Amino acid sequence: MKKVKVAVIGCGGISREHVAAHIKCPGSEIVYCVDIKQDAAKEKAEIAKCQWHTDYLAVLDEVDAVDICTAPHAHAKIAVEAVRRGKHVLTEKVMARTLPEARWMIAEAEKADIVFMVAFVLRYWPEFEVMHDVCTSGRIGEPLQAYIQTQMNIVKSWLKSPRGIQEWRQNPYEFPMGAFLSHGCHYVDLLQWCVGPVVETANLSHAKILGEVIPGGDDTNCAIFRHENGAVSTYCESWAIPYQTGGMRFEVYGTEGSVQLSHPGGGSRVVNLLNAEGKTEVYHFNPAKKDQANVLSGSITGHLMQREIDHFISAIQNREQPRTHGREGIKSMQVVLAAEAAEREGHIINVKEFINRPDNTKPWNEADFRALVDKKYNWRPENAKSWDEFRIEAKKKYNWARTNK
Repeated sequence: MKKVKVAVIGCGGISREHVAAHIKCPGSEIVYCVDIKQDAAKEKAEIAKCQWHTDYLAVLDEVDAVDICTAPHAHAKIAVEAVRRGKHVLTEKVMARTLPEARWMIAEAEKADIVFMVAFVLRYWPEFEVMHDVCTSGRIGEPLQAYIQTQMNIVKSWLKSPRGIQEWRQNPYEFPMGAFLSHGCHYVDLLQWCVGPVVETANLSHAKILGEVIPGGDDTNCAIFRHENGAVSTYCESWAIPYQTGGMRFEVYGTEGSVQLSHPGGGSRVVNLLNAEGKTEVYHFNPAKKDQANVLSGSITGHLMQREIDHFISAIQNREQPRTHGREGIKSMQVVLAAEAAEREGHIINVKEFINRPDNTKPWNEADFRALVDKKYNWRPENAKSWDEFRIEAKKKYNWARTNK
């Protein structure tokens, strides 16, 4: 079958995994690596043994598909330009900054009749596929409750890095969000995939640590959801926890049993089914075992993006709807943004009511969006705390930061 010619657009950190996965995918051929920073484009192009460019518009006519690995504020513009030229699109999450912007992407993609996929990579990891299969096959009966907890000690990582937080995260025009929408969209997507659509939501959050340098949103939150089938669930997460507490926790409880995903350490992933017959291990990834360590290669969990990239390329070659197409990709955005609105308004919000509000259904317009940011955040670049100021204060204030150079 003919290979799909791909341009990887955006050559920052996340592109490393995308490029490696395309190289290993038999049906993919990277033709260009593109970034506005010439050095970044050239670095990834050298790895992929392809051409490089600083202007994505200049390469669209030479490829079949684009893989968008930029910051969120650039996703929609690049995707729309690509689909209008008949190019298939894979875009990193979160797919857009607002619901109108995401709807614009979906509408243009459907008009062009191309493959449009959002990179909810966890849906392509085996352990989460097992969780989904157990939950939806009836093996735990009717779902009653679910719980996901995640944490990332990225503050400590950023304090160690000379670059610190990326500039776009410090600008609410480019990043009008925090941990919940940027990172939590993965796990809200998983809750809906495994338990069912969310119909009501509420949330509590704060930005005690990063609020002055990431002005667009929270760094810690706890959300609650009611699903269409009556089940309730909770999602708790933080970007600001300084020390890892035990990895991700994902559990679903049903009328006939429970299923639990745990990370016992060393990169292992274990899924256990608990029911009247006792405890049964239904999945175990152990990178220490030779037959598993190189299953996908590239990281302790196997190549992070490989199955996702393979799925995207297969969808193009076979003209199939991808698992995480645009109308699936927007669903977690709708829930997260509804939860954030519930916190602002001080009451539980019906998700359908929220997504049908005039501000969420009107056509996308960049000027309207910027006016909304001005009103919501009252933010001006000259008032923002610099990363260097944050580093100095954090090292004085927090014991866990004092050892960072």
